[in-house]
Amino acid sequence: MTMHGGAEAGEEIPGILHLDMDAFFASIEVRDDPGLEGLPVVVGGAGARGVVAAASYPARTRGIRSAMPMASARRLAPDLVIVPPRIDHYRQVSAQVMQLLGDVVAETEQISVDEAFLDVRGARRLFGPPEQIAQLLRRRIREELGLPSSVGGSVSRAVAKIASAQAKPDGMLIVPAERTAEFLAPLSVAVISGVGPKAQEALARIGVRTIGQLREIPRSTLARALGPRAPEIAALADGSDRTGLGHRARDRSLGTERTWDEDLTDPDEVRRRITTMADDVARQLRRSGFVARTVVLKLRAPDGTTLTRSSTMDQPTASGERLRSQVIPLWERERPAMPRLRLAGVRVSHLEPGEGAFMQSELTARSAGWQDLETAMDRALERFGSASLGRGSTLSSATDQARRPGTEPGEQDDGPARRLGR
Repeated sequence: MTMHGGAEAGEEIPGILHLDMDAFFASIEVRDDPGLEGLPVVVGGAGARGVVAAASYPARTRGIRSAMPMASARRLAPDLVIVPPRIDHYRQVSAQVMQLLGDVVAETEQISVDEAFLDVRGARRLFGPPEQIAQLLRRRIREELGLPSSVGGSVSRAVAKIASAQAKPDGMLIVPAERTAEFLAPLSVAVISGVGPKAQEALARIGVRTIGQLREIPRSTLARALGPRAPEIAALADGSDRTGLGHRARDRSLGTERTWDEDLTDPDEVRRRITTMADDVARQLRRSGFVARTVVLKLRAPDGTTLTRSSTMDQPTASGERLRSQVIPLWERERPAMPRLRLAGVRVSHLEPGEGAFMQSELTARSAGWQDLETAMDRALERFGSASLGRGSTLSSATDQARRPGTEPGEQDDGPARRLGR
């Protein structure tokens, strides 16, 4: 489907496409086992704390969604078919999809295992206008890989992503530049990536529930409700946004580090403090609405020797438990060569928007439990303050707390090393 706009000489081309595979994991399982066609199929853990990683469209018609506890999904669909995840297989199919996109469009930007942005303006001479390119890509994915996909197109990446969501399932929607504001006006502000529940509540308090209403709000009022993202969101709402490929959060990082007046030598103490930093960074991610693929550990000895070690995860995360599970082994490998520490830091990079992201590797009961716990901790910290709770493994002794409430004895808090800065 293309919104009618008439191609006139000199007209701005909606050359940014967002291609999103439909119910990717579940669609692969149905493709590989045609007997599942038409059934409520979910991919995920079947245990008591299992989580839905992906749901087929028949399952979605029952109200089942990604990230839903499997117990809830079973209640909605007693005939639910639960398929264990095959992450390596999904990665292989993802690579096939991305290779197919690259065969047609030179400028592609993969943003997750099942979606990518494409700048098709340079491909028009060979393959025709954006809607024709979108049809070609969807047809090849269907014919060669046996999978459904949806495509949105616009003059900006943000609107292209919104359009692809509106086109689902198995559809296409290209929005002409001059009709962008018209297309967005009736949609809920919730469709804007990064406008989560808190931002929606803040906007609702000033009478804003649709993008059209948001466009009518004075910029100063919008800034109070949305903070530093207000100009970006206002440009999206009025149709003036022209952000294309390459303008992402991946080049940014955030983190924290600590310098101590007295060198740390006790392994348990080092482990505890690195764990606390991992939790702090995870909270920064969740507050900022991002997830990260790479975590970096920084260590400095008393003589000034400094080293950094990093670990890149298969799937992005905003979980302190996931970050801790990566940085603690990094430190343990370096501990024999650096038994005394003056400084340690934890930083994350390769950030991407967390709105709607589901971390496929976090399907185990243990990870699902940590996700629930950390969300509850965030709420408690917002309500009661930073000293209200923490992991049992990170609690310092009563003597430590008496010396300096909320900090470690002899510790200098260097604070966030980077806050979403280049």
